[in-house]
Amino acid sequence: MDGQRERDEADIILPGPSREPRRWFTHGGHAPLPAPVRVSWLRRPRSGRPGGPAPVSSAGEPSRGEAPVVIDGSRGEGGGQILRTALTLSLLTGRAFRMTKIRANRDKPGLRPQHLKAVEAAALLGGEASGAEVGSRELVFRPRPYEPRDLKLDIGTAGSAALVLQTLHLPLAMRAETAVRVVITGGTFNPKAPAFPFLEETWRAHLSRLGLSVALAMPAAGFYPRGGGRLEAWIEPGRPAARALPDRGRLRRIRGVAGVCNLGEGIAARMRDRALQQLEDSGLNSDIEIDAVRWPGPGQGAAVAIWAEHEDAAPATFVGLGERGKPAEAVADEAVEDLLGFEAVEPAAVDPHSADQVLLPLALAEGPSSYSVSVVTEHLRTNAATVRLFLDREIAIDEPDDPGLPARVTIR
Repeated sequence: MDGQRERDEADIILPGPSREPRRWFTHGGHAPLPAPVRVSWLRRPRSGRPGGPAPVSSAGEPSRGEAPVVIDGSRGEGGGQILRTALTLSLLTGRAFRMTKIRANRDKPGLRPQHLKAVEAAALLGGEASGAEVGSRELVFRPRPYEPRDLKLDIGTAGSAALVLQTLHLPLAMRAETAVRVVITGGTFNPKAPAFPFLEETWRAHLSRLGLSVALAMPAAGFYPRGGGRLEAWIEPGRPAARALPDRGRLRRIRGVAGVCNLGEGIAARMRDRALQQLEDSGLNSDIEIDAVRWPGPGQGAAVAIWAEHEDAAPATFVGLGERGKPAEAVADEAVEDLLGFEAVEPAAVDPHSADQVLLPLALAEGPSSYSVSVVTEHLRTNAATVRLFLDREIAIDEPDDPGLPARVTIR
């Protein structure tokens, strides 16, 4: 059986495309993928203001003589998000970029392994990168025409597999003719990065509402410092559709998991019981259910993920992450506090962790879009600034004076 699994997996290893077309089906509970929406300005030459979308031929070939986008990697949020967004947009628009001062204000400046893996994956799809090494503070990326293909990547550390996947998702989905499988080994529960429960419940739901279909699996959980988690994604062809996301409706229920990997079940039970008690004490009028689970994986770790489900909105996910010396109760408190902060801002449709991630596909959709968000983060502002460098889109973020009211993001 193991030998058969190895032979099956060998069929998807880089660099060649799938040997025959395959198609995967979405998980239950998500809408089926509609017919692709044609994005004309990504397919036909068009002039625009400096920094707007690069003219791209029907084959996606970069235009000759187009000046590269110059990006200051220390601006705004100043992290790896600027690089990941630039890689995504460079592949889709055919526009080269040069990034300086990469993560200049961080404790460990320059490219880290998970950022380098995103660059390598983008180059493998279609591009050339200079300065692509751990610690590098300057990078030049030049895209080339590419054909979406199955990918198997190993970050080599506990770096976030989710962030690498999100870099590749839109370039694969928007150019693929058949479903593409991506397998990434690394961290699936990381501080300051989307954890797998967020991807599965929230990111997928947002994409589904925009006409993009992704199925996910986590055969192994990866925690710091061991890593070794496995994230699998099946990406269906599609193009994002413009949407006006309405304000969320009433809270229907709260679900969650308190999970451990190679730790005692008592830790999971303590996290679950604490989260349940804190939620019940908060006075939220909804059904509440949190399960204690065990995740397979090579290392040790613990996490709590809680989903708030509202009418007319994607589920919002809030995660507390364990670490050495951190009580199980503190892990649960972290997730509950984040959820209660979101619930206090009515009637925001999008949680702060999703706001910058929803922005990119909506900016690539043809036509105006809008959505409300509970909190405007520096990640959202930075992503908007990066998108403006590549696309001829007007992005307005209107923040109210009252912190109890949502902000509005408009894309024209």
